[in-house]
Amino acid sequence: MPRSSNFLVVAAFDLGTTYSGYAYSYKYDPTKIITNRNWYPGDAASKLLTLKTPTSVLLDTNGQFHSFGFEAEDHFAILAEQNENDGWRLFRRFKMTLHNNQLMSRQATVKDIGGVDYPAIDLFAMAIQYLHKHLLDALKLKLTGLLETDIQYVITVPAIWDISAKQFMREGAIKVAPRIFQSIRYCQMAS
Repeated sequence: MPRSSNFLVVAAFDLGTTYSGYAYSYKYDPTKIITNRNWYPGDAASKLLTLKTPTSVLLDTNGQFHSFGFEAEDHFAILAEQNENDGWRLFRRFKMTLHNNQLMSRQATVKDIGGVDYPAIDLFAMAIQYLHKHLLDALKLKLTGLLETDIQYVITVPAIWDISAKQFMREGAIKVAPRIFQSIRYCQMAS
């Protein structure tokens, strides 16, 4: 892993309780923070832009990741309107599991909106993977030849979290890309 001074980009993921997003800056201009400006509630035609998207994960009827954020919320709403949502699983505000669970373990679960449990570590990994892919897609439009090892990743965590919650978030990231997220940094945010 290169030393931090060799990174070309620093990217931070904010997996929030209600909304999530990311920002990044380039080594040559570290004070210029770039945020994603492509989250559209509803559809792109709505002309409403926001810097973050809901922290929601939608799983299909096979339990596979389908979508995240506004896309997850919107797709589930369409399915529900058409009475075709049976077997689909929508998870909202699952980050609170890390704050509310005093004995956080790898076996922790989160309930979907129907009250059915699912492994929390897998949900966190899916959310981080989505943000990671979204970031890489955005960077590919701006830079050519950028390697994963050129990026220093940071995950924001609330200052009030205990060490087990922080470790749980780290393990969710490592589950996505072990080689890349092994040296992930934390940025403690005021609560």
